[in-house]
Amino acid sequence: MPAVAIHKSDAMTPEDFRHHMESYRQSFNKEAIRFKDSSIVLDRLHTLYEGLDVEERAMADAVLSEWVQSDDEDLRFDGLALIDDYKIVTAIPALRKLASRLALSTAPGATDEWEKVTRVIAELSRIQPHL
Repeated sequence: MPAVAIHKSDAMTPEDFRHHMESYRQSFNKEAIRFKDSSIVLDRLHTLYEGLDVEERAMADAVLSEWVQSDDEDLRFDGLALIDDYKIVTAIPALRKLASRLALSTAPGATDEWEKVTRVIAELSRIQPHL
């Protein structure tokens, strides 16, 4: 697997960082389609996240919180997976908003997604009970 990294410059704004993460994810998704292996996306996103420094992780955490608010189910899945895997407690408010939205949704799979989101909220709340 090739090394993946966001090379942050001193002038990189949160918007620039968001763009880079989204571009990488799109690239990973194309690779997954090409190889007919959906696990590639999360594998590459994990590698990307693990290569970030503290400041970059804070920006990535904000982006992942945005992803879980997306109407795109695949983007929400990826965001939720990384939030869960890396125990990103700062995402709790975004997850609560998503849980509220899913509770009212009649979309196929909304109930299952709601159950997963509420499980992640409970786990993260044990780590950081005041968010």
